[in-house]
Amino acid sequence: MKAERTDEAARLEALRQYEILDTEPEAAYDSLAQLAAYICGAPMALVNFIDEHRQWFKAKVGLDVPEMPRNVGLSYLCQERRDIVVVTDTLADEKLAKNPVVTAEPYVRFYAGVPLITPKGDMLGTLCVLDRVPRELSQKQIEALLALSRQVISQLELRRNLAEVSRYAEELEQAETSLRQSEERLKLALKTARLGSWQLDLKTQELSASNQCKLNFGLPPEAEFSYNMLFECIHPEDRAYVQESVKQALENKTDYEAEYRNIWPDGSVHWLLARGRGVDEVNEPARMIGVTLDISERKQVEEEFKRQNRRSQLFAEITVKIRETLQIEEILHTTVTEVQKLLQADRVLIFQLWADGSGTVVQEAVLPGWLAILGQNIVDPCFKKEYLKRYRQGRVSAIEDIESAHIRPCHREFLQQFAVRANLVVPILLREGIWGLLLAHQCATPRRWNSSETELLQQLANQIGIAISQAQSLEKETCYSQELARSNAELEQFAYVASHDLQEPLRMVTSYLQLLEQRYKSKLDANADQFIAYAVDGAHRMQTLINELLNYSRVSTRGQPFVPVDCSTVLKQAIANLQVAIKESGAIVTHDPLPEVIADATQLTQVFQNLISNAIKFRQNLTPQIHIGVVKGGGTDADRESLNVIPAKDEWLFWVRDNGIGIESQYAERIFVIFQRLHGRAKYPGTGIGLAICKKIIERHGGNIWVESEPGQGSIFYFTIPDKAGKQS
Repeated sequence: MKAERTDEAARLEALRQYEILDTEPEAAYDSLAQLAAYICGAPMALVNFIDEHRQWFKAKVGLDVPEMPRNVGLSYLCQERRDIVVVTDTLADEKLAKNPVVTAEPYVRFYAGVPLITPKGDMLGTLCVLDRVPRELSQKQIEALLALSRQVISQLELRRNLAEVSRYAEELEQAETSLRQSEERLKLALKTARLGSWQLDLKTQELSASNQCKLNFGLPPEAEFSYNMLFECIHPEDRAYVQESVKQALENKTDYEAEYRNIWPDGSVHWLLARGRGVDEVNEPARMIGVTLDISERKQVEEEFKRQNRRSQLFAEITVKIRETLQIEEILHTTVTEVQKLLQADRVLIFQLWADGSGTVVQEAVLPGWLAILGQNIVDPCFKKEYLKRYRQGRVSAIEDIESAHIRPCHREFLQQFAVRANLVVPILLREGIWGLLLAHQCATPRRWNSSETELLQQLANQIGIAISQAQSLEKETCYSQELARSNAELEQFAYVASHDLQEPLRMVTSYLQLLEQRYKSKLDANADQFIAYAVDGAHRMQTLINELLNYSRVSTRGQPFVPVDCSTVLKQAIANLQVAIKESGAIVTHDPLPEVIADATQLTQVFQNLISNAIKFRQNLTPQIHIGVVKGGGTDADRESLNVIPAKDEWLFWVRDNGIGIESQYAERIFVIFQRLHGRAKYPGTGIGLAICKKIIERHGGNIWVESEPGQGSIFYFTIPDKAGKQS
């Protein structure tokens, strides 16, 4: 193209000099528009020129309007860029999607335009093709479109030259030369695009075909070519489709278009795209004209894309199955079934290896007519340690033909007994070594395995290895969890039995110690009185500890069923149980309106009682201030504005806030462990079991309990209760 000229006034002056605007239709321009539509396979094509306010259509295919405003349509893209523009889908661009020609008639989804630039560099308009569906152009179609745009300019130049013939007779020869050059460029455009042109007389069935058209059918230019020969070249499965397409086009007076296979003389199969149109004589089609294009490469790309897409879908499907379930049998079955379909292999199997080098076929997908070996235990006499070592290192084996492959005779005989002609083998590896093999067999014929097929099996083998490893880990974890649950149950039973059986002898010891204290106090020396006092106190503490241990063991074994419980009633009972301690300490206990939850009323009372009791026990030299609050998950921001935590949507969050001595952060988890104390009994009496009981009760209800505190700043004990019943027992 010439250097750009951006002077709009000069451009408009150049356009006027061609005297093309508002002229009558001309066959040359109409033919160029039709040819552009044929080449690009588009239903609409335009040769338009742009003046101050409009786009005027010198030639048009598929549109009835003669012009449209300059700011409507997509030709401005060519004017801005001064280069060819291809928009495969207008809806993919937010700005283009709002253009009036996209949102209304003619509903343009595809646009390809070439600027019409004069030899002096003035852009006059565009040659463009449009479609109502998204599409793409090949490089050859683009090159042909560029050649046609140059033909439009040549026609303009020719038109101007012819207009000046009357004034300049000496330019007549130049005009004829220009025309010949235009024809040569048109032929070059057809050749570049490998478009073969043809014409069929519908009455005589006489076929005229260009050399390129013959080449598209695998024939040399000098070969005879008739309609019957053409029809015989079409693949038998596609002949009826082609005939029907031609018939419908002629009856409906529409363009003919068909993609079909044709068989070349050497037996190879190629794909052709054929387009044509009936030409009327006395209102009845007398002949058809059109073009053919070899689209075998495009079809190969499309088929490979489909295969890649299916491979991606299969890989994603196996990956999802591994994430959603660790049912190894289901995963392996899906793998062999889908791989067999995708690779069109005669047999796909999964072979699990054992320590001695033998193995078992654990899954198989095999076509009818070939030997099924599912469940067989197989030993390959050639499968020595060096082979196993290579597979452990990730080796992949691909044999195209066992008859000509460089393999041991014993291995060839081993494969022949299963009718294997070609095979592809990838190892299934675990962290500690090799688990087995994923194999694809071709039995009927040799086969060349391409890299994408090998990569697919490797990726699937890796996923199978991950799934097996995870399943083994899950099995170990399940066994451990079951053993832990059994052990915990036994410990709870032991704690209950031991505590229960200690009650009677401890009551006897306590009774006799109290009897000694009553009869002999002040009758023995001071040391004896002190020893008796120590023994009585120890017996009382032991009694308390045993009772607490019994309570702890009974949380799971003696819990009541979950029922609707009014937390206000539960809290009142807990406060009533602590009435003496509250009165002696002067504690002030307040609470928010409390909800109804699904819980064990007795155990929930115990939680409130233990937390309030601790708040009273671990107080400073202040009147204990204790507040019980609650909020529902998913509530308003105002409900949670004073909290440092946000409850889940389906749970209640309770808290017990006090102004006591507080707890250092490093002990926040330790205090919920049974028998863990932060203070000596002389200062703060207790067994160290109360908070452990609270934790066990809350966890039984499906919730959590924790504390936030600072020394000297009081504490906030949080616990959650699910909105619905937790773990039933």
